[in-house]
Amino acid sequence: MFHVKHHVIHSSISQESLLRLNDLLDKNYVKLSQYSEELFWWNSKVNLVSRDVSHETILEHIKHSLLVATTDSFINAKNVIDTGTGGGLPGIPLAICFPEKEFVLNDIVSKKLVAVKQILRKLNVENARTESGSISNVEIGRRDLVITKHAFKVFELTNYLQGKSWETLIFLKGEKEAVLELESIDTPLNVSITNLDKVIDNPFYKGKAIVEVTRKLE
Repeated sequence: MFHVKHHVIHSSISQESLLRLNDLLDKNYVKLSQYSEELFWWNSKVNLVSRDVSHETILEHIKHSLLVATTDSFINAKNVIDTGTGGGLPGIPLAICFPEKEFVLNDIVSKKLVAVKQILRKLNVENARTESGSISNVEIGRRDLVITKHAFKVFELTNYLQGKSWETLIFLKGEKEAVLELESIDTPLNVSITNLDKVIDNPFYKGKAIVEVTRKLE
């Protein structure tokens, strides 16, 4: 029943894309490391990720966030909205590495965005701004890309975006949970799932995937 409602394909990440990602990490290493230090410091005060997270795990979350940049949807987007951003993941690492793109960092918890604003100011990241409140109240243009990291179920986000002219959503979440969540959506969608633990040999990525959801607008 699932494949009848939605057109689903399984994709992969090319070695060339992974090499470009490594180059991106090397090129922006200093600023990304500064971000990891800021996030680690703020996390002890505001709980932006999880209380017991290690500095090494934060670095993995940053690398995980940058995998969004391997998708064509991100490459072609000029404006990106990161909803449920928490401490700025995946938005801040992407904004650091892609200063030519504009980012909106959205979260319903205003105290998290207080920390995010301070981090952006400290790192002098000028191509990102914050917007508090529900994503349902955020202006989204037809060509804007919406991304999120573990913050929403697929059907939750599509419900919040009812009446908006979105074309593409990218979720960083587990493949199995994404498939189950898509079952609750009746509107036919095109779905591309990249299982990350098949392309990256690291226990951190076990079960993780890039889930790209697109729809055609009239």
